[in-house]
Amino acid sequence: MTTCCARLSKVYMITTNLLYACLGVAFIALGLIGMRDGFSGATLFPENVFKYLAILGAIICVASIVGIIGAYIRKTTVTYLYMIIIIGALVFQVLIGIRVYQKAANAAHYLSDLWPVASASYRLNLQNQFSCCGYQTIIDNYVESDTCQPTASLTSKLPPCAPALQSFVKSTFGKVYLAIFAALALELLAMSNAITLLCTGSHVDQDEEDDRRKRRKSGIRLDDMTVDTPTTLVGQEEPKYYAYSNNQEDMNQSNRYDSYDMYRHTNSPNHYSDNHNANTFNNSRLANGNGGAYY
Repeated sequence: MTTCCARLSKVYMITTNLLYACLGVAFIALGLIGMRDGFSGATLFPENVFKYLAILGAIICVASIVGIIGAYIRKTTVTYLYMIIIIGALVFQVLIGIRVYQKAANAAHYLSDLWPVASASYRLNLQNQFSCCGYQTIIDNYVESDTCQPTASLTSKLPPCAPALQSFVKSTFGKVYLAIFAALALELLAMSNAITLLCTGSHVDQDEEDDRRKRRKSGIRLDDMTVDTPTTLVGQEEPKYYAYSNNQEDMNQSNRYDSYDMYRHTNSPNHYSDNHNANTFNNSRLANGNGGAYY
């Protein structure tokens, strides 16, 4: 059951981080396109927002790589590093979303403060992109161009830029901050997976796993593992034990055989006959001469 859960967790971790990496690539692409003014109205976004989006995408890609590595290398340090990067990316992403939302919620105030202080090239770019002239009126801080000439006839005049710019900010900014906040679901999903690995106990340190693997190879039951349990592999210590045991058995067996041979020799008929002849010989010597020489 634990092995099955570990495999499912591994697949879930890889899938989540692949989706997370796609989100990071999308943020990087959006940031690079916005910094190059790749679409109409890109310059209306708050300053450095696209740069922050590109940095956020890079952080998310790094987090996804660490998460995929953590799916294969089950180390606590890797998981904690993964969680720290996700938390940093999440906070950074929320701050960007809040900033974009504030501008979208107060589009009129944001643009009325932006237009007067903007440079002539900036306002000219917006007039050309939205086909307008001036801001509130055609003579309100306008930049003269081929299409924006307030002194010309009424038929050649363009509408003021305020309505078009406010509509763009409300719609486009709204879509961007909704996408940013919706993307938080992937980060929370990845975070929940990392927390689950730590809390359920399915996360096993790699060093501990290596030690357990060595113990299994040594033939020692995992239930009998203690601090004093030897971890020497078979072929080093155990042969000494077996060799000692075999020598002891051989010695015991040899002692048993020696005892049996001595008993058999002592109690054999030949041994009894030899003893009887020796006693008869001694008695005859005593009878002939009180221990004299016998010829």
